[in-house]
Amino acid sequence: MKKKVAVLIENELNLDFNKMFSELVKDGVVIEHVPLKHTNDSKIVGQMTKGYDYVIAGRERWDSSSLESVKDTLKFIARFGTGFDTLDLEAATKFGIAISNSPGMNARSVAEHAFALTLSLCRNIVQYDNDMRINTCKASLSQSLEGTFGFLGYGNIAQHFSRMLQPFDVKIIAYDLYPNYEKAKENNVEIVSQDEVLSKSDFISLHLPLNNDTQHLICNESIEKMKDGVFIINTSRGGVINEADLIAGLNNGKIRGAALDVFEKEPFDRNSEIAKAANVIVTPHAAAVSTQGVRDVFEYCVKIITDFHNGKEVKTILNKDYINYRH
Repeated sequence: MKKKVAVLIENELNLDFNKMFSELVKDGVVIEHVPLKHTNDSKIVGQMTKGYDYVIAGRERWDSSSLESVKDTLKFIARFGTGFDTLDLEAATKFGIAISNSPGMNARSVAEHAFALTLSLCRNIVQYDNDMRINTCKASLSQSLEGTFGFLGYGNIAQHFSRMLQPFDVKIIAYDLYPNYEKAKENNVEIVSQDEVLSKSDFISLHLPLNNDTQHLICNESIEKMKDGVFIINTSRGGVINEADLIAGLNNGKIRGAALDVFEKEPFDRNSEIAKAANVIVTPHAAAVSTQGVRDVFEYCVKIITDFHNGKEVKTILNKDYINYRH
């Protein structure tokens, strides 16, 4: 029986998947496009991916149920992007399914988006645009990008972002659980504690995975530690912020503004309190969606699936123990 690859991502670039997977196609592997549009229904995920050996996965949820339903054929999931909070690594390991992400492949695109959100917040760009389309609008005082810029998480994306900040009159500080001191030094970034980022920053940009330690990291307790009038930018995962507490901070003036590309519940609820807040910019989990970023991630996913198929080492596999349970 021929092996099969399921591409679950929308093909917005009209890429020729057979051409991209040319090496596997020559080996008789069948490439099929099965876009799932980020469904959270594990039954749908399981049903639509039955019979496939390899998958390029998006943000759809892979829980124990969906993984168990495909365990007889599925061998490898290549996550389209860095985050893997929607994949149950423990269950995948139990069923002998290897999972890899694509670290750093879309880092520049996400950093550019975070940078654009920051400048838009500072200079009231979105508010001006909205007001000028419906009313007479005149210029009001805005904020220059200056002061202390803090990163919570200092991986590939934050490193790109910090380089973009170099021409500005900012001191850059960062907290990371496993800091890269060499990169920090190259980018004139001081590695500090998490509390120092919270208490000293005029701007806080979030670049964290979502896990038990980071769930609702931004909440009443951490917001209380922040400077009055802080700006918050989040292009990581929505669950890192307690949105009710963020709204409270915005309403009482503790937080001057926020720019969010990710939310606790997605797709975005247009009737939510976040949607009603005047001092919040929202975008639809779009930070990684640039032509170059999407192409780079696709190419990386093709490479690691091809390497896995050919028995080569894939260094970005997240659950190395899968091999002990291989079906």
